[in-house]
Amino acid sequence: MKPQRNFRKYLLSLTAGLLALLYLPHADVPATATAGFFDNDLEIFAAVVNLVSEKYVYPPDHKKLFSAAIEGMIKNADAAGATLHKNADGNTLRYGNRATQYRLTYDRSHDWDELRKVYYFLHDHSRKTITKETLENSAVQGIMNSLDAYSQYMDEDSLEKSMRDTEGKYGGLGIVITMKDNRLYVVKIMDDSPAAKAGILAEDSFVSVNGKSIAGMHIAKLADLLRGYPETQVTVTLLRPREKKRRTYTLTRKIIFINTVEYKTLDHQIGYLKISSFSRQTEQQLRAGLRQAEKDGAKGFILDLRENPGGLLAQSVKVASHFLFKGRMVVYTQGRTAGDYHEYRGLYKNSLHQVPVAVLVNQFSASAAEIVAGALRDSGKALIVGESSYGKGSVQTIFRLRGGSALRLTTSKYYTPSGIDITEHGIVPEIRVIDDTAGFVHDSSRAAGSRAQPSLHFKTSRLNKFFAKQGVALSAEHDATVELALRILKNTTAPGKKQPLEKAREIAANIDY
Repeated sequence: MKPQRNFRKYLLSLTAGLLALLYLPHADVPATATAGFFDNDLEIFAAVVNLVSEKYVYPPDHKKLFSAAIEGMIKNADAAGATLHKNADGNTLRYGNRATQYRLTYDRSHDWDELRKVYYFLHDHSRKTITKETLENSAVQGIMNSLDAYSQYMDEDSLEKSMRDTEGKYGGLGIVITMKDNRLYVVKIMDDSPAAKAGILAEDSFVSVNGKSIAGMHIAKLADLLRGYPETQVTVTLLRPREKKRRTYTLTRKIIFINTVEYKTLDHQIGYLKISSFSRQTEQQLRAGLRQAEKDGAKGFILDLRENPGGLLAQSVKVASHFLFKGRMVVYTQGRTAGDYHEYRGLYKNSLHQVPVAVLVNQFSASAAEIVAGALRDSGKALIVGESSYGKGSVQTIFRLRGGSALRLTTSKYYTPSGIDITEHGIVPEIRVIDDTAGFVHDSSRAAGSRAQPSLHFKTSRLNKFFAKQGVALSAEHDATVELALRILKNTTAPGKKQPLEKAREIAANIDY
């Protein structure tokens, strides 16, 4: 069973608003698509149909596409009195006291004519209160909803946000927010940011933005209000709980660089790298962490990819390359045709391929995070610890359309070097840590169909008790999974799975189940 598909909503509340939702991998340079059907009416729709027909990862069912498009238009007009009656010999669409019939086949040209008939019927008989633009957008959304969860039509604003987020920077205030007890709070203030300079503190809670109350507002909406173009202003009112006093700030947005990599050296000279996403800044930030690790004499690494939603493919290849032989395969993609095959291999001659590594994943590790974990697992040099990952192994390419909009379309799928379909199986850990502390146990049915079975199982509650008895102080930043990884890497002298697995078995034998 896959993790619930409200991953994006979960991620927003977890990483907190202003860091923003990072979109899953797409082409670095958007392609351009143009339409040549008919007149200007339905021009964008025509371009979308062409792209889906030619580029989508699976051959499309055109009857299904046009059916979804027509029903999208009718659904939009439903509030105005449109009703649809489906029959074996055709469909009847009623609008007010008028009616028209249409029947779809597997002939694309015929179905085009039928769609245009419905399009003009709804527009003309609504006395043009339902605009052509609205109908076209509804038809496009109907098609996109019939494909997969990651293919998406983006208007100009959505495209701008997507490209800005993958750059790893944005115009904002440098505030990390979260929701607690139905209120929106500041979790963290980024150094040298507008919020830090103004004196905003963690635990301050939001009251209003630009004079408008944020009561009942979703965290994503608040994030949108606070972010914007650099050098523009926003006014926020916050409540400081310990003073029971409201403070109002007018702040000027600045470019905020998202720190996607955090590094620290743990006991026993084990380096800990937490990667939260894969933006254009990630590999550069990783290098800074690795330089510090070299100064500290790190002899092994914990690579924490939990809650990492993914990001740019090129960045995942660069990150994995730091821990692999140069030339070793990181991932390959396969599109609809046999010729649409691409391999991505390790890039760096001076890598850490001789250093022991444990990779932490959970059910919210997705896409580019799964590429890195899969590459290091298949290399035989890294041990995977945690829960089976999300299973997002599809590649999206952005195609620009007329008027500044774009289509994000699934064009191929990722496979690990050993040929495992990431979407179908995810990345299955050799050491499985079940989070049962809140009554939650991640389902293992996906692991049953995978080629790699977990060798050992631990429950978080048991690990917590075991480490507590030994006087280990656990925290949100250093939890039971990190401590377990630290112990299995302790005194490990060479990369690989044998020594860490033996140490994990020793720990398991000492835990009272």
